[in-house]
Amino acid sequence: MKQHSSLIGGSSAARLLQCPGSWRANLALPPSADVPSPYAEEGSFAHAIMERLMRVRASNRGLVDLYATARSYIGEQIYDRIVTPAHIDELIDPALGMLEVLEEVYGGGFEVVGVEERVAFPGVLSAFGTVDLILRSASHIIVADYKFGQGVPVRAVYNDLGGDTVNAQLLYYLVAAMNSKRALFTGKRKLVIAVVQPRAEHGLSHTEVSRKETKWFVEDVHEAVQTAMDRDPPLRKGEACRWCPAKVSCPEWTAPMLEIAALQPVKTAHAAPDRETGLTPYGVYLAKAKSLTDMLAMFSKEVNEQLHAYLEDGGQVPGWRLKDKVKNRQWIDQDEVESQLQALGFSFGDIVEYKLVSFAKAEATAKRLGVVIPDHLRVAPATTETTVCRTDDPAPPVERKVAIEEFASALRALT
Repeated sequence: MKQHSSLIGGSSAARLLQCPGSWRANLALPPSADVPSPYAEEGSFAHAIMERLMRVRASNRGLVDLYATARSYIGEQIYDRIVTPAHIDELIDPALGMLEVLEEVYGGGFEVVGVEERVAFPGVLSAFGTVDLILRSASHIIVADYKFGQGVPVRAVYNDLGGDTVNAQLLYYLVAAMNSKRALFTGKRKLVIAVVQPRAEHGLSHTEVSRKETKWFVEDVHEAVQTAMDRDPPLRKGEACRWCPAKVSCPEWTAPMLEIAALQPVKTAHAAPDRETGLTPYGVYLAKAKSLTDMLAMFSKEVNEQLHAYLEDGGQVPGWRLKDKVKNRQWIDQDEVESQLQALGFSFGDIVEYKLVSFAKAEATAKRLGVVIPDHLRVAPATTETTVCRTDDPAPPVERKVAIEEFASALRALT
């Protein structure tokens, strides 16, 4: 991993605010090869396309069909790869659609006033960042950030037991933009931060932010930076640790590994619930075990990534070495494959499978044609199955009257 001179950036803002000791912990790691993942490379590619489109929109004052412009890029090399219809259908068209929805929510009439703007956070030396997109109308100014991954959903506001928490990365970009592009933020326009994540189930997330909140955020960042530079800054475990490389050697993370070994199982799931909380020992045990195993999964992922990076950089790790990654074979030119397989006796149906396109591709075509796909063509199958999620998940909860409740009722009847 490259060592940066800056204490804080957009991607590390939440981590430093949560854990001031993370800066020194990361500096203590040995330098290793900075090998971008395929997902990061794809994200950079999609960012490059969106940058071109937004610059086209800005230069034409919005009077341009961005969907058609995006499709005109098919077959062209942008960033590190050739643009395909799938890239447009699955990444770009959904992102453009989300921007349309976002602008409608805040009254419309927006113009592009900033694309890939390099900005500096006030009061912190070498604290820079790049804002993906700035939109402005008569009443609002929006700072938007693209996320093209399909892993962890990113939200403008997170809800947990402590209440609502605004995304620190987006606040960082907003404050830095306000500092570096002051002419754009004059007047009494309301401030909005937004995430556009085409591959997430709820891919558009946004919230309005008061100028007072931005002032408080600056104060919090300055305090965290000052604490990080102290002799013995505190280490604190939390959600922001997810992307922290230093957790492989952080005592806040190695300690839970010992907790897993010491975790005592609860033998019965049918103990009576506590009269005040309604919780059972088994439920409490499962909550702690789930939390610890989730930490273990993140810890294991980080160890694997750093092991790979260290070996790529020429390091030696007992018992481990590098090998060539095996990739799945793929067909060569489609016409040639069809021709040669037919010569072998294959029928056309043996070569080409017929199937419906994905929802994303169909939506992209509908937008291009200016039509709406009827809702009755797409239905969610009925299900009796459930899956586990956190309590702050926006999906409606599924209630189950389980045996443990019946057992508790029987106990109450006896007392």
